[in-house]
Amino acid sequence: MKKQEELGTRAHHLIDTKFGARELRKLGELELKYLAEVMQGDTLSNYISEQSMTRRFEEAFAKKVGAKKAMAKNSAMAGLVEAVSVSGAGPGYEVVCDPIVHFGGLAAIYFNAVPRFADVRRDTYNMDPDSLLANITPLTKAVILTHMWGQSAEIDTIADICRDKGIFLIEDCAHAINSTWNGRHVGTFGDLGVFSFQEFKHLSTGDGGMTITNNAELFDQMRGAWWFSGESPKFMYVNYRMNEVTAAVGLAQLEKVDGIIETYNKTLAILNDAIAGCEWLKARHVPKQAHMSGYWWSCAWEGDKHGLSYEKFKRIELEMGVGLRFGFNVFPAYEFPFFRESTAYRTHPDCPVRCPFYTAKSNYRYTWGLTPVLEDLMQRLITVNLIFLSIPAAEEMAGMIRKLIKKMEE
Repeated sequence: MKKQEELGTRAHHLIDTKFGARELRKLGELELKYLAEVMQGDTLSNYISEQSMTRRFEEAFAKKVGAKKAMAKNSAMAGLVEAVSVSGAGPGYEVVCDPIVHFGGLAAIYFNAVPRFADVRRDTYNMDPDSLLANITPLTKAVILTHMWGQSAEIDTIADICRDKGIFLIEDCAHAINSTWNGRHVGTFGDLGVFSFQEFKHLSTGDGGMTITNNAELFDQMRGAWWFSGESPKFMYVNYRMNEVTAAVGLAQLEKVDGIIETYNKTLAILNDAIAGCEWLKARHVPKQAHMSGYWWSCAWEGDKHGLSYEKFKRIELEMGVGLRFGFNVFPAYEFPFFRESTAYRTHPDCPVRCPFYTAKSNYRYTWGLTPVLEDLMQRLITVNLIFLSIPAAEEMAGMIRKLIKKMEE
């Protein structure tokens, strides 16, 4: 872990300091213009006026991604929790999630639902529709699908499965602005799509998010739950609205985001080209239906199948100071103590999988072996965060990766 931290620190220095890559997302005159409009207005709350900055941001974002409606939130995590709250999931019901990240599972537990974890495709790192089908039971109320690192999952197939089974589909699009499947923007296939505007995402407001939907009735239900004048909300719900200041920054960043992502796409291509032809560093597969939006670059170590040592590769990389990161999250989401030791429940250590409301006739537990493809893949993943990686830095890193490959093959 210490070596990985050293790698991360050095990579950040190379990316952020040497080449000044923060210039890619610099705040400037446009943000100040919209902020001035807010400060010269009457309120910092979007609750007051339908002509607010937040409404402008919501409408512009919905138009960009091709959705009918959008709701600005204070974070994407809040958006996922909110999505679970209207999905029908709750105590005794299941939500099928991705295992590579833990956010979907956390959102399910917020409403005391039981997270189940579907496996991923080895070549795309996204949810495997066959594993999803195998994890659906009569108690499944929702699916939270992550479009990992800017690449769409097989969303048409997964949306069809959910539609056929009557399951609420939530798309986690935190990494996926400008990511499409067959020309259609992700987030518009399911019941709800949730985007992140946290500092390290494509569009940054520091913290923030957006939930989109094509279901006008669902939108009215969610908007109306806390759009009240003192009475109780209409159902169990959460209030995670975005404020006007954040929306002003978001609206300005939205006008810049295509150019920002264009740079990420270029750096992604540069790093992919660096491993082209290498048989033991397997590039991530991008299906022909998918248009990927640069976010993190990744590949998978397959050197052990060619008689090469992973530890030697890491040692040479460390000596060269390339700045790669090895492995991701160390282990799958369900191996985190939060799930395995039920730390969310403290005095009820058998929840959620042994919740008295959970009547599933199964021995489903959070144990090693639930998602064998991901369990093997996690430590093989090699990644670079593109968010503050300039094109000159990517070119330098690509040259070092080529030298690293050559050293391993000598």
